[in-house]
Amino acid sequence: MFWADKITKELDKTIKHRVDDMKTPSGHAHAGSLRAIGTHGLIYEAMKRAGFKVDFTYVINDMDPMDGMPIYIDKKKYEKEMGKPVFMIPAPDGKSKNFSEQYAQEYIEAFNKLGFKPKIFRSSELYSSGRMNKWIQKSLDGVEEVRQIYLKVAKQKKPKGWYPFQVICPDCGVVGASLVTDWDGKEVSYECKEDLVTWAKGCGKKGKISPFDGNGKLMWKVDWGAHWSEMEITVEGAGKDHMTMGGSHDVSKAIVKKVFGEKPPFKFTHEFLLIGGAKMSSSKGNAISAADLVSIIPPELGRFLLARVPYRSAINFDPNLNNTIPDLFDDYDKAGKEWYKNREKSDLGMVYTYSQLKELPSEPLFTPRFRQVATLMQMPSIDLVEYFELEKKSSLSEVEKEVLEKRVRYAKIWLESYADEKEKYEIKKELPERAKDLNESQKEFLNSLASMIEKQKFDNGEKLQFEVFEMIKSLELSSSDAFRALYISLMNKEHGPKMGWVLYDLIQSDRNFLLKRLREV
Repeated sequence: MFWADKITKELDKTIKHRVDDMKTPSGHAHAGSLRAIGTHGLIYEAMKRAGFKVDFTYVINDMDPMDGMPIYIDKKKYEKEMGKPVFMIPAPDGKSKNFSEQYAQEYIEAFNKLGFKPKIFRSSELYSSGRMNKWIQKSLDGVEEVRQIYLKVAKQKKPKGWYPFQVICPDCGVVGASLVTDWDGKEVSYECKEDLVTWAKGCGKKGKISPFDGNGKLMWKVDWGAHWSEMEITVEGAGKDHMTMGGSHDVSKAIVKKVFGEKPPFKFTHEFLLIGGAKMSSSKGNAISAADLVSIIPPELGRFLLARVPYRSAINFDPNLNNTIPDLFDDYDKAGKEWYKNREKSDLGMVYTYSQLKELPSEPLFTPRFRQVATLMQMPSIDLVEYFELEKKSSLSEVEKEVLEKRVRYAKIWLESYADEKEKYEIKKELPERAKDLNESQKEFLNSLASMIEKQKFDNGEKLQFEVFEMIKSLELSSSDAFRALYISLMNKEHGPKMGWVLYDLIQSDRNFLLKRLREV
């Protein structure tokens, strides 16, 4: 059974549900972030399929302070913004409403492309509208219980006079350096400290202020539980870094139960999406952004990447490796064949259905292999529609032509940005120097091939490939040595695209050049 369908079996179908996820937009969301929204989105879709009454929401946690400097923004300009809530910081692009909105919108557009379209909430609006006041009141009134939870669950001793709330300083706007020291039931006493944290400097202001209506925020572990309670979240998971024993989730869960008197959501722990085996970090520069990922593969491949690996296992994806993207297309096509063969009896087939953004056709479409598309599209004389109609042995439908066009578009991206040089189709204008080192048998083969091309006509590259193999059999030469002679002579490579189609393309575009080159060797 598909992993998201298994989760639905653990949920109460008699109640209204809300699946939720949350992120602080502190810079470009790296591709690894898509694991969280994708996992929640697929669970939501599984619940819908199973007949649950369920909503899907996403919280932009823009009340959090900027506590790290992204490497791609102007350090001098943004040093003075450290510690302020990200929704109060100017946007680097000079156009967006604020820092948070610039990066939040980029990320929202990325996961929307994958078909995940939750209703968006912003923490700053939840706080400023008064919706969080109830939970602020409960947290401050129940501070002794909160301290006990930190001690028992997280083994963290909070001192007398500590409160789980941070004021946005009315003087300097910093929230990350504020310390609340008292609560009288209406106002909190606070100090904006200069040395509370290493990454932000407060102004030293002391005073009293109402904690309500957006004047500050609850500390993270209390804030998380407050969001669950206010938004009536019933299903929300997180990465394993939040799910350790005594970690963020355990503390939040205990606060929801004992301080807020509410029921925490159903939880699950999802693994990460890794690049080259390493967890991505925007600050360390080893990440590709979510926006980049959804631009280099089609949406259904992005969903397939997230759906095919059960949520408790890590996904390792590195587009910089030559075979990563072509292999992903091959695996996706294999899943499609499995669906049409075994339908819902197959877990792989179900992964394929969950990868779709629209309803699947009742019968399978002819789907050109991505690697073939990438090779043939580089050959000017090859008509791709004619080629694949030959392979299909019938005409391509309009929908199948659209599939081909989409693969051409993404193959172009792969060739330009990620493919090894061996995948590139480039005929050398001058005879490569090392062609002179070919042995006599290889030279004899090239000469014989030139004669065959001069005398015969070929309908396509497949037939030419067959004739080349037949010629090789008649010579005292291995097929590897023969094709190596061709690749070196024409492209100065040991390997390359399918040679039958390379030769066919050259025959169509410049037959005289091809004959001259073969005989020149």
